[in-house]
Amino acid sequence: MVQEKKSKAWIARPQDPKLVARLSEQTKVSPILTQILFGRGIAEPDKLVSFLAPPSLARGLHNPSKLPGCREAAAFLADAIRAKKKIVVYGDYDVDGMTATAILLQGIRVCGGDAIFYVPNRLEEGYGLNCDALRLFKETENVDVVVTVDCGITSVEEARFAKSLGLQMVITDHHTPIVDEKTGRQILPEAVAIVHPKLEIDGFPPYPFPEICGAFVAFKLVWQLGVEMGTDGVKTSPEMREFLLKAIGYAALGTIADVMPLQDENRVLVRYALNNSLVEHLPLGLKYLVETASAGKPKKLTSDDVSFVIAPRLNAAGREVLNEKTLEILKKGQQGKDDRMTSGPSGQDEQSEYEKAKDDWELGKKLLEHPQPLAAAGQMGLARLGVELLITDRPDRANELAKYVNNLNQTRQKLEQRIMKEARALINNEETGYADDPAFVLAGEDWHPGVIGIVAGRLAETYSRPTVMIALRDPDSSSGSARGVSDSSFNMYDALDSCSQYLTRFGGHAGAAGLGIKQSNVAAFRAAFCDYVANHFAESDYVPRVYIDCELPLAALTPQICHEIEKLAPFGADNPNPVFVVQGLTLDSIRAAGANANVLQAKFRQRQTTRRAVCFNHVDWIQELERLHAENALAKYDVAFNIAYNDFMQQVEMRIVDWRVSRQ
Repeated sequence: MVQEKKSKAWIARPQDPKLVARLSEQTKVSPILTQILFGRGIAEPDKLVSFLAPPSLARGLHNPSKLPGCREAAAFLADAIRAKKKIVVYGDYDVDGMTATAILLQGIRVCGGDAIFYVPNRLEEGYGLNCDALRLFKETENVDVVVTVDCGITSVEEARFAKSLGLQMVITDHHTPIVDEKTGRQILPEAVAIVHPKLEIDGFPPYPFPEICGAFVAFKLVWQLGVEMGTDGVKTSPEMREFLLKAIGYAALGTIADVMPLQDENRVLVRYALNNSLVEHLPLGLKYLVETASAGKPKKLTSDDVSFVIAPRLNAAGREVLNEKTLEILKKGQQGKDDRMTSGPSGQDEQSEYEKAKDDWELGKKLLEHPQPLAAAGQMGLARLGVELLITDRPDRANELAKYVNNLNQTRQKLEQRIMKEARALINNEETGYADDPAFVLAGEDWHPGVIGIVAGRLAETYSRPTVMIALRDPDSSSGSARGVSDSSFNMYDALDSCSQYLTRFGGHAGAAGLGIKQSNVAAFRAAFCDYVANHFAESDYVPRVYIDCELPLAALTPQICHEIEKLAPFGADNPNPVFVVQGLTLDSIRAAGANANVLQAKFRQRQTTRRAVCFNHVDWIQELERLHAENALAKYDVAFNIAYNDFMQQVEMRIVDWRVSRQ
């Protein structure tokens, strides 16, 4: 059996007490913040101060004219709007794609354009442009212009087909373009204009910060469009300026959900959005969604709220977690349980789960039938409801959609738990031999294509191995999701590229990607992928790491410290929540809490000071700590954690990142 709970390497970030003290004195920044930033490579006084006080929007966001293709695309769209051409915004089904769709759709309409939107059905159409939808736009919607958001950069054949139909195409995307192996040049789709932060244009300087998401690209395009439509070709209209302040919130949601690095203009954008746009211009649907998810009025949002409350629920719609196939799987699970148990509480729970999903699916179909004048005809699935939730101005509809999307997330959690259990069984099955592989390539017939990416990510982090999950549905074209290990140099896109002869399609980023594959090629792909990983995944990457920012005594965990740490926010990729460590703690108490008994609650003591500690989704830790505490109540522990202030309990608490028996 492969080991799940690995000993992690605790790595202390660089320290220099004398230099940190001098920097703190020079900048008047507290010693603890100075140490954290110094340990992360920010050791110059001006950079340290500017990180804590980012520039204004006007100074901190790069001008859209610097984004490759943005001026050309904006000029074309301005002409199309003036010529009364009908425009369809072709989006994607994740949070980045939904928010990008909301930005561009509303931005064009603010300029007086005739615009509708389309989001492909993840299960029926898959990612990116597809020819059936393009044909439908031309034949039934009389569309003249198609503008993609968060997709399209690899849709070479589809763009050629669009041109043959007489459709004019604008591509906006941030995913990796196809590169010619011989020439090293990008292979691009035919389009009137392509807007992409990594687009290579002869004579055009590279974009200053290319790590932006699809929604941010859409925001830049609307910003430039506002300039083009302005009366003097320089300033945007008051209506457009008001919309852009709201659109910053959408772009920030996409940035956080797509795990973009919170540096440079991404940090400026997200910080402003959390403090302003998502306070003063919070979309009505998100207000109801947060209320539904947290059972109360929404407070000021944080990046964690976006990552763990808003994004999973919007993504649940895009994952198409409810459909006829899902009901078949849930019904099969119910029948299997009924065979083993004819009565009792467990059977009733399973019955209610299936019946609830069935009722939710019927409601979903009714919601999709609701007249939505901004939606194009076609196969659009539940992702359309996510976009509508973002843009609706009707309280009744916003409330209805928020409750439904929240229910979808509950179904997603059930499916995820089932798939995770089956995946772990495959890994630990001695007959498969997967436990000894350098990477995991797992396939299952009843796995939901919209959920396997989440499970792949969890497995990759749990076992510190690149993981590919494949949902076996169509023998000629099954879908897969691939996830790398965070904090490793392994490039998932390159790995799939090396095995592309076994795939029908693939695309994505260094850390995450999607693919299509014939079932007959799964075994050969597994062998080739594992061989590539064995030669390109560093041995040290198999040991998960925890980076320690600072060591503190337990008594130092005060509300004042929480206030100081908050100055480093927003937290996310490339700006993680600081991790502290306290050594030699005594465990006073521990218990399992939460509806599913998956929340660890403990109290640790150091001398006369005690602090509450919590951890989510680590049932194994609960069991192990309970065992150790029963064996020796005086045992000492080292705990790595984030500091948080619990508003409900009015106290500081430790959010456990990792722990170990003390070596003191």
